[in-house]
Amino acid sequence: MAEYDTFFLIDLDEVPQDVEQEMVVRDLTPGRAKYCCRCVRALVSSDPDRYPERLWPRLGRGQWVGEPWSVKIVEHVDKIPPEWR
Repeated sequence: MAEYDTFFLIDLDEVPQDVEQEMVVRDLTPGRAKYCCRCVRALVSSDPDRYPERLWPRLGRGQWVGEPWSVKIVEHVDKIPPEWR
């Protein structure tokens, strides 16, 4: 199971759940790519068993919420234009 964390700048009760949304996640899976940030389209849920991967939400200043959420990465979004790569 992959693990990610992300920052929410709004109250956690206002986070849209079970709706595809674009967000930035940081990979927490051990290995060389640990802490690599990616732009993704994902589904999130506060129910830790709803989706296959784990998401650790953080508040705007980085405070750890303490309870894991679940996430399903639908696709990786490349924000860098091809001519800049």
